[in-house]
Amino acid sequence: MNLYTGVLQRIQAKPIIWVGLLFFCMSVSGVFARSGYYNVLDYGAVPDGETLCSRAIQNAVDDCAESGGGTVVIPPGDYLSRPIFLKSHINFKIETGATLIADTTIDAYPAIDGRAGGIERKVYASLLTGHHLDHISITGGGTLEGQGQPWWNAHRKTKMLRRQAGITEREPENPQGSPLKWPRPKMVNLYHCNHVLIRDVTITNSPSWTVHPVYCDNVTIDNISIIQPYESPNTDGINPESCSNVRIVNCFVDCGDDCITLKSGYNQDGRRVNEPCENIVISNCVLAHGRSAVGIGSETSGGIWNVTINNCVFQNTYRGLRIKTARGRGNVVRDIRAANIIMDNVETAISLDMYYDGNDEQYTVKPVDETTPFLKNISYSHITGTDIKYAAKITGLPEAPIENLQFIDIDLQAETGIQARFLDNVDFHNIEIQAQKGSAFAISHASIVDLDEITTKTPVPGEPVIALENVKDVQVRNCTAVKGTGIFLELRGNKNQKISLIDNLLEKAQIPFRAKDGSSVVIQKY
Repeated sequence: MNLYTGVLQRIQAKPIIWVGLLFFCMSVSGVFARSGYYNVLDYGAVPDGETLCSRAIQNAVDDCAESGGGTVVIPPGDYLSRPIFLKSHINFKIETGATLIADTTIDAYPAIDGRAGGIERKVYASLLTGHHLDHISITGGGTLEGQGQPWWNAHRKTKMLRRQAGITEREPENPQGSPLKWPRPKMVNLYHCNHVLIRDVTITNSPSWTVHPVYCDNVTIDNISIIQPYESPNTDGINPESCSNVRIVNCFVDCGDDCITLKSGYNQDGRRVNEPCENIVISNCVLAHGRSAVGIGSETSGGIWNVTINNCVFQNTYRGLRIKTARGRGNVVRDIRAANIIMDNVETAISLDMYYDGNDEQYTVKPVDETTPFLKNISYSHITGTDIKYAAKITGLPEAPIENLQFIDIDLQAETGIQARFLDNVDFHNIEIQAQKGSAFAISHASIVDLDEITTKTPVPGEPVIALENVKDVQVRNCTAVKGTGIFLELRGNKNQKISLIDNLLEKAQIPFRAKDGSSVVIQKY
């Protein structure tokens, strides 16, 4: 601006010459780039889907950043590109009718410092990559096309070579001769960025995870669509990792792995970094066909807390709401709220699993240390589901039971009911489970349990509606047994203590209450 001010001061002396010089300087400096718009066609991009446009697009990004920021425009057409490195104060706008197509030349993708599998390491650069950016946007009604098939094939072969080499842990690099030197690229991968907006774009066929912000703050992901083949490996939709203040709203995700997942680092490396994923809102989303609709974990070593999930529809997903962690992770997942969810054709509606790593000793108490994970302050409410196989699978650790868990106003038509063990301070209120086999509610190794207004309209012959095993301090109240109920409540095991039945309507049950194996201290008020 000083140059232009100086020119203006001289205009009175020689108006025609100086005005012409002024316009020339403004044009050369980019100020005349349509008031901060940088069209990639002006930089030589060819929208034929075959000509490599990476250099033209990167030049537009660089010029936009050097002039203080603005909008880089991808106009309608097909643009073949290798990784683009974004800059601060830029709106990268892919207009309606434009498709940015990822080149499939694996060796052309450089390595960058990144995070994969919850471990800091070298990774392939993504189609849109950014480090330490401020005020960065990716918008427009256009499409990012990942052409992921070659990456999926290379991943499968690399995975086979790892298995043949006896590599079972995540930390080792890929064996010599693997098609992939490093973990696969994402479509959008941002690190240490503040004020991020991703809006209105469609993303398809990602090489792996689709949108992956890491160590970012103030992130808004609004009205994007992600579509991947279900059989594509690890093509998660949106995975904020160790991010703060994230809003994911109005999105449609149909993918080959978790639709939305929150993460915060894996085991020792995750605890070393110690960056939580916190203050997350997921709202008004439709999520389909993924392994989980909304997942938390299994990489939880930096902690995950203050999460709300509401007003969403889950359809044809393998799981609905899922929290997964394991011994070795450490830290805590806490203050999670999910409400106003509709599910259809979901295998497991609600899953809390503290044994994600596999064949661990599930009933053996282990010492509590920095590697012990904790789940606490978790609430699920106003959830309905049809065509469900498992209503809920809930498994805590004997040394770290799931604490302060609430199920409120839930109606699920499921093949199998709620199965839960190792819990402390649990509230089930106004729950209706239409189970086809087993008990509608099977709870073991739990303390301070309130079962209030629990019912099923489809009691299974020969099975109790509620089965409690080795529990203490339990209230069963305001429950109703429908016609055809055989056993309403059965106590199993020899460690049950302080079981109270209060204000229940159990006259229609053939056996309202049955205690087995020496269960003690039962107050019965039918």
